[in-house]
Amino acid sequence: MKLNALKPNPKRIKVSKRVGRGTGSGSGKTSGKGHKGLKSRSGGRVRVGFEGGQMPLQKRVPKYGFSSRTNNNTEQLRLSTLVQSGILDVSIESLMNADLIKNSTKKVKVFLDTDKCSKMNLKGINTSLSVKKAIEDAGGSVEE
Repeated sequence: MKLNALKPNPKRIKVSKRVGRGTGSGSGKTSGKGHKGLKSRSGGRVRVGFEGGQMPLQKRVPKYGFSSRTNNNTEQLRLSTLVQSGILDVSIESLMNADLIKNSTKKVKVFLDTDKCSKMNLKGINTSLSVKKAIEDAGGSVEE
């Protein structure tokens, strides 16, 4: 067997119909598209969802779902970020002053991502249990 002798499976390849090759071919003149109208034009097709001017289904069906506005007011912080900032008394106001959170933030939660933790006092900030344990082991305190 040689590469130049390979042929594809004959059932797999469908020979495309050649249109617009004269009246004797059976699909000449209008090339099987009929006379006039949108479908006979080049690029002529109706866009997806178009229902001839009638209000489309996607606009008729009532919308549902929910996007929580609390997500705009909550932020997550890593413990390593707090350690690097060098803030000893951590509160939402001190985090805003250090530009670690946005001014619109109302809730902050700290997650553990490092083993190293310095002594710090957290006030009014939520923490994961592992962060609370790490801070208390370092001699700090956590008040929620």
